[in-house]
Amino acid sequence: MFSRRRLSPLFLLLSFVSCTRTVSGPPPAFAFVRFENLSGDGSLEWLGRAASEVLPTSLMGALEGPVIASTSVQRLEVIRGNRPADAPGISAQRASLILAGARRMVSGYVEKTGTGIRIQATEEDIATGKTIRILSARGPATVDTLLNLARQFSPKARTYLTNSTEALRLYNVAMEVPGANAGEILDQAIAADPSFGPAYIAAARVAASQNRRDDALKFLDRAQAQKLDPLSLATAKLDKAVLTGDDKGRIAALKEVVDLNPADTSLLRQLAESKSASGDFAEAAAVWQKLSTILRDDVDVWNQVGYNRAWSGDYPGALAAMREYARARPKDANPFDSTGDIHFMYRKYGEAAASYLESFQKDPSMQAGASLYKAAWAKFYAGDRNAGDKLMDQLRSLREKAGVTNFQLFQADWLYRTGRQKEGIALLRKELPLLTAADAQAACYEQLVVWDLLAGDRDLAAKDAQALGPPKNALAAIARFIAQPSAPAAEWEKRANLMFANPALTAVRRLALGYALLLDGKRQEALPVWQQIVNSTPPGDFAMRAVYTRLKGEKEKLAVLPTPNGVNQFAALFDKL
Repeated sequence: MFSRRRLSPLFLLLSFVSCTRTVSGPPPAFAFVRFENLSGDGSLEWLGRAASEVLPTSLMGALEGPVIASTSVQRLEVIRGNRPADAPGISAQRASLILAGARRMVSGYVEKTGTGIRIQATEEDIATGKTIRILSARGPATVDTLLNLARQFSPKARTYLTNSTEALRLYNVAMEVPGANAGEILDQAIAADPSFGPAYIAAARVAASQNRRDDALKFLDRAQAQKLDPLSLATAKLDKAVLTGDDKGRIAALKEVVDLNPADTSLLRQLAESKSASGDFAEAAAVWQKLSTILRDDVDVWNQVGYNRAWSGDYPGALAAMREYARARPKDANPFDSTGDIHFMYRKYGEAAASYLESFQKDPSMQAGASLYKAAWAKFYAGDRNAGDKLMDQLRSLREKAGVTNFQLFQADWLYRTGRQKEGIALLRKELPLLTAADAQAACYEQLVVWDLLAGDRDLAAKDAQALGPPKNALAAIARFIAQPSAPAAEWEKRANLMFANPALTAVRRLALGYALLLDGKRQEALPVWQQIVNSTPPGDFAMRAVYTRLKGEKEKLAVLPTPNGVNQFAALFDKL
């Protein structure tokens, strides 16, 4: 079963305690939390946050595993809910680190000494809580002292993005004050070092959060005019594309940012979802697979790899991904349901039914027997209608016990579309008077309107459409529209423009017109309308694309999956195309 989760495009060490490290599988990902200020000196508060900024930036590519930038953790914190600005990272950020895919956490503290500060860091295995090593550095409260600590982690540590302690201090102070004050402080940080990229990005985001879009764009343009570090430049491109609504530019910039910061799991996820939404399924699968090496506990990643490979045409690769998913969660039902979907899309109906039934056996309650419903259709398409009937009877019993209402529509749809149209219609008309929920009644009348028109009975369709009453949703409005008397294509278009005149209803208007033309026998006239529908819907809307493909006299590459959570009232029309 496929699921998506979306994030926002905009927003989203010291001396060894143990010298023995056993790493199985991919190398661990490292994340650094905000250090605590134990000095008692409020003027040193900024150092706690600065440590979590400087250390990961300077250590990218220098440790045995990927380093997750602080921005990735902060982005997840926005999604989860902001923590207090001065909350110590070890207590407030652990959950975000796990979501980001970290397996090693570095925390620490700052304390005063007679000649300056001492900053100590502890590397910990997140899963076991075991301390791996403790490192420390002494010196003045400067960038150089933080970099001395980074070099104890690894001699390969790089210099930071600024050598100006004042710019670094101002930037970190600004990040932990209210937005109204942050902008002014960030201006000072930029003045202290005009080549310090993060300050420009932060200033633009503060302006954007205050609805000062033009000011935000000015900061981003200034950033791109400077000789900044590559990641800041790429981030400026990304933020500008988001602010200007340039989706193509956003995806290109997002890829550039991810290439420069490959351990940023939240941006990797955004890139994967964006690639999938734009129809670049093979690339999306590749990005999801990259995520699997970091997010080893997030098995849904393999689910995403599998579906995107399937959509790209890679049937063996999709099955391989689902095997990884099932290996990671052998007791879960979903890997086997997803495997059934892959088989079904490629019309391997016997294999699909077997996978769906295995999923059902593992968890009969998953989405009220969704796998059982899909297994029934797989059996039917495999040529065994009787087996499908038995599974639908089993599903009805299961849903009745679970208190699921309106199964009559599923049962009638099953009968109608498996060659028993009279029985399906009779069942629906018999059950209609017994239904008390207005939504359930409306759904049945909407279905009857479509079936009436497929039978060529426009008078009955008009009567059933009238029984709907005033339309309360888009589908009801479409049902009322398509039940009007037969007319030339130009008249249907005029009706659609009148009934759905509001520009906000453009998508509904096209769909209503597309269905009306088909149900009035005007297949050729419907073709350009369905082309418009397809052009305005996401590439992942395979049902709409399948209608257009069949109208052109072609066969869709992938079979459209059954919908266990709701009947598509136009499915019978699709069957006849």
